[in-house]
Amino acid sequence: MAYGNRSRPTTQLRRRLSALFALAALPLTMLAPHAGADTKPPPGVPVTITADPLPTWQTDGVVWSLAVIGDVIYAGGNFDHIRPPGTDPGDPREQVRRNLAAFNAATGEPLPWAPVVEGTPFSSTTPQPDCDDLGGNQWSCDAVWEIRPSPDGTRLYVGGDFTKVNNQRRGKIASFELPSGTLTSFQHEFNSRVKALAVARGTVYAGGFFTSVDGTARQRLAAFTAATGALTGWAPTADRSVHAMLPTPDGGRIILGGDFNRVNGRGPHGLASVRTDATGTSTHWETGVEYFDDRRRSWVTDLVTDGEAVYASANGESTFDGRLSLNIDDGTRRWIDNCQGATQALTILDGLLYSGSHAHDCSTQPGGFPDNVPNRTYQRLLAEPTNPDPQHDTPPILHWFPTTNGGATTYNQGPRAMDNDGRYVWVGGDFTTVNQQPQQGLTRFGSLAVTKDVNPPEPVHKPTVTKPAGTTGTLTVNWTQTWDRDNAQLIYQVIRDDNTVIHTVTESSTYWDLKTRTFTDTGLAPGSTHTYSVRAIDPFDNRFRSARSDPAQAG
Repeated sequence: MAYGNRSRPTTQLRRRLSALFALAALPLTMLAPHAGADTKPPPGVPVTITADPLPTWQTDGVVWSLAVIGDVIYAGGNFDHIRPPGTDPGDPREQVRRNLAAFNAATGEPLPWAPVVEGTPFSSTTPQPDCDDLGGNQWSCDAVWEIRPSPDGTRLYVGGDFTKVNNQRRGKIASFELPSGTLTSFQHEFNSRVKALAVARGTVYAGGFFTSVDGTARQRLAAFTAATGALTGWAPTADRSVHAMLPTPDGGRIILGGDFNRVNGRGPHGLASVRTDATGTSTHWETGVEYFDDRRRSWVTDLVTDGEAVYASANGESTFDGRLSLNIDDGTRRWIDNCQGATQALTILDGLLYSGSHAHDCSTQPGGFPDNVPNRTYQRLLAEPTNPDPQHDTPPILHWFPTTNGGATTYNQGPRAMDNDGRYVWVGGDFTTVNQQPQQGLTRFGSLAVTKDVNPPEPVHKPTVTKPAGTTGTLTVNWTQTWDRDNAQLIYQVIRDDNTVIHTVTESSTYWDLKTRTFTDTGLAPGSTHTYSVRAIDPFDNRFRSARSDPAQAG
């Protein structure tokens, strides 16, 4: 299972949380495409972005939050440097970036913005996994956990554990003018982590672990006037941490996600809706996430919206940790996806919900994969339609299977943050590889409008060849299907000797269900010797040819 995550509102609205899943509602039967979508699916099936990671600068630590503003992607987290793609830490081209960085969204190249975000050193004999280890039981908590732009794109708000920005006191919240990137005078003192931010109707909303702001009681929720920075009287209460805040499209409410049981004294667990007016009172919200006790509970990790529905991701301890869709007005449930393996981040692009997780069992979903115990495979990036399959009241898992590793931190989760600008989907986290290639903390994928599908199918194993008993001039070629990360359907060619294609077949395959295939080559000269190979070709003519078989003699 897992912890932490990300969010934002630009191409869509969204939010990160750590929360719990719960109850019920009335699933709506809506028109939805069937499973199998990829970058070139059958007619009527949605097209995904490619699964080919694009060249992107890396970090040397965890990216906890991403926010796209125009052509710029802002990354916040716990890191000290950025470096070019394909390089190792310490590369001479490495640049200093202290927990905040900005990149060109289309090229992945860094921008010069480089604020210095720091924490205050303290002593503790207890390990602090979210903080920098200074040695000698000294620690500094300086992470940026959340980035949120103002709706007009002229301000960038950041929250986290830090206490200084550019050597000026900033008690876990700060803001920058855009596009200049200049630190503003916005300054407050929180007594604990700011993990969630939202901006609506000229007000900045904060959620997290804190219980006071500037010495004034605020139970994990607070608000500030954007124009002056003044603390407002808005003061709903949450009994446990708030991990995500999502404004409704009209700005009249904030949807909350987290690890709380009660907001303003009422449930459900992990999800709530409060008014943005001065009262901060709760509105009716139907669905939460599961809570049995502190050892068996779920918590929300991210929230996004397409303007009509809210999509929540969850982590859990022996409970729900997939994704669910809720009516934005009252929280009634539209659908639930019960994939197992904590979900940390969400983003919506062209009617598809992309997620970062460490999913290992999606067997309850149409098009989903089983839990292959003991050789468990974690599929850390997924795509599914925002509308459910009408036959199952849940969306199918689409054929989009890039992945990362779990990374080098104690969390071992992989993706932690996602965002998109309508062209590129950015992913941040604690991973150190993408599609088995070195890439730390940050990566991105593009739509076919801005990039090409260039990666070939996965390797095809060397075929075996047998001589059927009682035959002459005949050899049988045996091979196992391969798979492609973003195309279900592949062409297979059986090739005799150097370049003679003797058999062609088109078939679909997935990484968890690779079938054995055979083809019998007839009419060969008795006693002749041949080798065979198998070539897999995706719909974009990307190819992989197997090694040649051992020589075999026709009977």
